[in-house]
Amino acid sequence: MEEGDTPIDVARVQLQKSLQAYQQGDFVSARTLAISAYLDGFEMAENSLDSLDVHLRQATERELLGLRAQLNADSDPQQVEDQVEAILQQLAQAEALMEDSNLSGAALFIASLVILLREGLEALLVVIALTTILVKTGRRDALKFVHLGWIGAFAAGFATWVAAQSVITISGASREVMEGVAALLAAMVLFYVGFWMHSKTQASEWQKYIQDSINRSLSTGALWGIAGLAFIAVYREIFETILFYQSLLAQTSESQYNTLWGGIVAGVALLAVVGFALMRYSVSLPIGKFFSATTYVLLALSFVLAGKAVAALQEAAWIAISPLPVQFSIDWLGIYSTWQGLGLQATILVAALWLMRKGGATAEAAGKAA
Repeated sequence: MEEGDTPIDVARVQLQKSLQAYQQGDFVSARTLAISAYLDGFEMAENSLDSLDVHLRQATERELLGLRAQLNADSDPQQVEDQVEAILQQLAQAEALMEDSNLSGAALFIASLVILLREGLEALLVVIALTTILVKTGRRDALKFVHLGWIGAFAAGFATWVAAQSVITISGASREVMEGVAALLAAMVLFYVGFWMHSKTQASEWQKYIQDSINRSLSTGALWGIAGLAFIAVYREIFETILFYQSLLAQTSESQYNTLWGGIVAGVALLAVVGFALMRYSVSLPIGKFFSATTYVLLALSFVLAGKAVAALQEAAWIAISPLPVQFSIDWLGIYSTWQGLGLQATILVAALWLMRKGGATAEAAGKAA
């Protein structure tokens, strides 16, 4: 983004360049520029626009993502021109709305608060789950690996942001690929950990684990794996959060800085309260109930991150977008109306239900045997 350019400006310019490339028959460049119009431009304004007109944000996003599929030799040039013109009008609406409101104090506070809550809650849940697992297994000495992971993520996130400002340029596509791959990796690891924890929900299994496996299972390699999971979960959220706040700051006047920081402070306070409550509640739970509850949390996080991973990779054009006939989205659950995302999430859901059913049958058999 050039100095002084707003996200809407970037989206508009890249979209117009995309249409020019399409008209010249350079379809590869046309698609690349269309991707940039969304990722390097409009996406950076989404949080601000959400607080003003969520329906306009959703419609514009849908049109920008859908345009990519039309930028080929088989499409109707007039239809492509009409679609680009429609998107330009939507961008003009968004720009006028944001300028007229000048991001009111309430809208700015809400946007600032929501960014931190949305990006921070997932990372917080992962770190708390890992911390509590170690406490419950009597390995408080290993907590340093979790702390190493999330502290390292903060340092790496800040270093990446500094590098992006002064040394390298991180494109929107590169950002989405990084976030998508990290989310997919985290989803896989969380599902595996959830599966492992479910197998320990029965008291007999837990006692056997304590007696035979704890030292081996929590070897140095596994502990570094825990540190790695904490790093991945926190880093992707920090990096995205910094970018969104950078964009929000560009739309904020000096007189509104206190409001922006007020939203950040409120978000930190809410996350701290949630974190404290979760830690206190989870540590006091009996071991069987703790493992059972944490299993649901980790499998749910796996479900959410899988959906977000697919969405990020679709936005970066690494995965095709096959929309459902009905358009909808539930951001906090990572649910979006594409066959690819819902297909992966359905697979995770079916596997989780099978896991629960199998665990219930095992518990019933153990009860009869007793």
